[in-house]
Amino acid sequence: MSDIFEEVDEALAQDKSLQIWRVVRPFVYGGVAVLVIGVGAWEFMKWQGDQSQNNEATAFYAAQTALEANDYVAAEALFSEIANSDSAYATLAGHYLAQVELSGLGDRAAAIEALDSAAGQDGPMADIALMKSAYLQANALSIEELETMLAPILDSDGMTLVYLAEELIASRAYQTGDLAEARRRFEMISFSLDASDGVKQRAQQALAALDTLAQLDGTNQTNGVTQ
Repeated sequence: MSDIFEEVDEALAQDKSLQIWRVVRPFVYGGVAVLVIGVGAWEFMKWQGDQSQNNEATAFYAAQTALEANDYVAAEALFSEIANSDSAYATLAGHYLAQVELSGLGDRAAAIEALDSAAGQDGPMADIALMKSAYLQANALSIEELETMLAPILDSDGMTLVYLAEELIASRAYQTGDLAEARRRFEMISFSLDASDGVKQRAQQALAALDTLAQLDGTNQTNGVTQ
């Protein structure tokens, strides 16, 4: 008798399992389908990404090849196309485009435009583009205008570029005859613990030159009084 009960229990259990399976089966099949489709879509997107990166790298290599061959017209067209795209090489292409415009085609304004466009992107290469653009424009800007232009760098945490920016502003102050401002900035650089050795050495050399100018000026004033 107990065997019969056991068979009945097993039959009921199987029947309940079948009922449960009928309920959950669509969800199981649906989940498996979603998983398969998801994996397939991810692999396809990965393949597309790889293909896109390969195409971008090929385009950038072609532009570099044209530049190395001194084919500046072709290099300008190729780098310009990359710089104006959403390519991962866009910011770097902007740097090369500026080089082509300035050194290859002698177009300073176009070089500045290329650098300003690259500076509008994100990342360290964008900050470097801004710094390059400031170097090209410094002679035409006042100290205040140069400070405003370089504010994104001066207010950032990138110490290397910060002191290069300070050096450029100090040099512009020296050039315009604001020797007190030039001395203040060069002294700040020379005493900084974060500035690179090269920047500090140049600041110290500039301070020595300022000291010499001050001595000469004092001598000239003394001679004038004596006369």
